[in-house]
Amino acid sequence: MFLQSQWVRKISDSVAIYSDGKKLHVIHNLGDEFILDFKVGEDSVWNLNGQVVEIIDMIEPVFKVFSFCSKSGEGMQRLKHAIVHFEKFEQYIRDNQEDLMIWWHNPGGEYD
Repeated sequence: MFLQSQWVRKISDSVAIYSDGKKLHVIHNLGDEFILDFKVGEDSVWNLNGQVVEIIDMIEPVFKVFSFCSKSGEGMQRLKHAIVHFEKFEQYIRDNQEDLMIWWHNPGGEYD
């Protein structure tokens, strides 16, 4: 499958964000037992200039483990590896909130 580069944002060697033109997806090669995703939520902030509370959209990273990881051996190494890549993913989301929200609302890029 060919993925156009404007539809993929590489986060690390193992994690990327992909747009299928309809919504954003997280793709990774960390293993089926690990889920990396994001959710869109809202937060309220106080606007000092306008003296009003504004609601802003935010993207929050999600990390889940759906399988047992042994405390020694390969399972623990895979978990540590997944956590390192999740930290990179989490930092990318924090650093690129505004850009990701624009992409979230326009995943097909029709308005670029």
